[in-house]
Amino acid sequence: MSDFFEDQENMNEDDDIITLYNEERDVDEDFYHLATLDVDDKWYVVMKPVEKLPDIEEDEVLIYEIREDDAGNDIFVAIESEEELQKVFDEFVKEMEKYGLDGEDGE
Repeated sequence: MSDFFEDQENMNEDDDIITLYNEERDVDEDFYHLATLDVDDKWYVVMKPVEKLPDIEEDEVLIYEIREDDAGNDIFVAIESEEELQKVFDEFVKEMEKYGLDGEDGE
């Protein structure tokens, strides 16, 4: 799986970019949109930073639940449950393996 994260050639300017505001650092940060997953009738987004960030390791991804606010806008909500986070991550890994992006075969 680690080859997937190290292979920056898989990502280019045509990829979907999501910009999030980091309140702690008072800065906008860009993330590659890797996947949107439906797990147990909830939607989740999986992202990877475009540039190295001090609080995120190179082989880590961010996973948020997608919900709607009162105005009908999509918002990203942090996942509190380790069990839920692991379940979504496992589904993400399955999806990557399905498309040959697991790094096991050198791709």
